[in-house]
Amino acid sequence: MINTPSIATFAAFVQLKDYRQPTKKEYVRYVRRLGDHYQCDPATLSEDQVRAYYLELRQVRKFGGSAMKVARCAFRSFYRSPREISRDAQS
Repeated sequence: MINTPSIATFAAFVQLKDYRQPTKKEYVRYVRRLGDHYQCDPATLSEDQVRAYYLELRQVRKFGGSAMKVARCAFRSFYRSPREISRDAQS
């Protein structure tokens, strides 16, 4: 299991959101599994790599619609929200 600063930052960010506790855990878990899959920090992945992993979840691992929605939301939150917050803080 890879634990990177970006995952720790994301975990802290998710704790600030008004999500139920199981949702918070799942978001962090999906992002951590993405990093584990490529054995690197998920923040360094390209859009194509994330897309390929997302397709693998659906086509190879046969994730259902609900799990795919959680994965999509987790990845969207990871790649959009914390970076927007850090950009605003630097301004």
